[in-house]
Parts: sequence; C-alpha cells; structure tokens
Amino acid sequence: MNQFTVQRACAWSGMVGVVLFFLAFVLADFLPPLSPSLTPEEVAAHYREHSRGIIVGMLLMMFSGMFITLLVGVISAQLRRIPTVSRALVYAQISAGTAGSLFFFIPPVMFIITAFRPDRAIQTTYMLNDLCWILTVLPFPPALMQNVVIGTAILSDKRPQPLFPRWVAYVNFWVAIGFLPASALPFFKYGAFAWNGLFPFWLAATVFFAWFVVMTIALLRAIRQEEEESGTVRVPEGVTSRRAGEEIGSLPATTQ
Repeated sequence: MNQFTVQRACAWSGMVGVVLFFLAFVLADFLPPLSPSLTPEEVAAHYREHSRGIIVGMLLMMFSGMFITLLVGVISAQLRRIPTVSRALVYAQISAGTAGSLFFFIPPVMFIITAFRPDRAIQTTYMLNDLCWILTVLPFPPALMQNVVIGTAILSDKRPQPLFPRWVAYVNFWVAIGFLPASALPFFKYGAFAWNGLFPFWLAATVFFAWFVVMTIALLRAIRQEEEESGTVRVPEGVTSRRAGEEIGSLPATTQ
C-alpha cells in the first residue's frame, strides 16, 4: 500500500466517522436530543426504555472517534506541503484535532455509564443526563481552534494556484463561527439556545457535517495533485521518477 492510498483512506475515514457519529444518535433514540426541560421522571423513563440502544449507539460513537483521528493526521500531512506555512500551525492543527477527538470518546462513555444501571435513583440519572448532554455539545473550543488554524494555514499559501482553494479557508472560518452560539447553552433550558435548540445543536451539527464533506473533497484533490507531481515509476539504471527521466532524455547527446 503506497503513501497516497494511505492518505486517501485517511481522508475518507472522516466521512466514515461522521456518519457513524450521527448513526449513534439514531440508535440511542437521541434524535431529536432529550430536552433539558424534561422532568426527572421523563428522563429516567427514556433510559429505562432505551438502555440497550443507548449503549450500542454510544459504543458506535466511540468507534467514530477512531476514524476522526485519521482525518486529523492527513490534514496536517497536506498542510505541511504549503511552502510558506508555519510549522506551528501544522502542529497546532494536530493538537486541536487530537483534543477535539477526545469528545468522541468521553461523552459516549458517560452515556454508557448512565444507561448501565437504568434502575438507579431517578435524580442520579437526571444529573448524569445533564452531564452527558452538556459534555457532548458545549466543549466546542478545540474544534473552533482547529478550524481557525486550518483556515489561516490555507490563506498563508500565496501561490497563484494554492494547494487548497481559498474558499476552503473561508468555510473553516464560518464553521468556527457556527460553533460559537453553543457558549450560551449553560444559561438556557428552553428555546433556541438550549442544548437541543436551533443554535447549540442543529446549527452546530449542520456545519459539523458540512465541514467533513468540504475537507474530504479538498484533501482528495490535494492528494491527487501530490501524486501527479511525484510521478514516480520504476525504470532502469536507478532513475526513480518520470520527471527525472524526461529531464535526462532532454539533455544533449554526447559522443562516447
């Protein structure tokens, strides 16, 4: 398996991860999300009725995080190809992406803990449910920073034909802005700013999914460009690239 096949697999893994992520919510019957305005009895009843689905769905969400980490790696692998990019941005993308990927593992574990004993005290389940949902929706800063870093790195490419189209940078900035309304979540139990509301959940989920689509397309294009530029082929006499062979062939003939 050559390096370009590996990079393509990593790029496509992002789409696999995000599909598994949303499928996990479906299996747990968490779409639409439980409202923070539900009574303790209503919340406890949901966990009693859907405990198996919640556990299966959250296990699936943990597997989705495994695929997301591969996407983080290939993003930095391609960003470093930009001649003028600061290496600090490349490493910052890895750091922010790694920090963000933790929230594909920690919230599902908390949901599993909550569903593990559905017959526990109602108030305990109620408190754990608050913890699970706030931990799922609120910790957006790592993702926001990752988007800002990617956008900044892309715009640092001043070549007439940059590695990533500049519109990809602006998409990353808009996605970062789309996460910001979630910061109001702790102040609302009803309406558009509650954890199940239009801004913290549905807007964030939309831009979240869109980001994976855009980055997958942009990465596949960049990987194809890198492969075309490498032009490596197996030829005799130690010549390892088509380009090198063409250059040798273009040299003037010499007499023996």
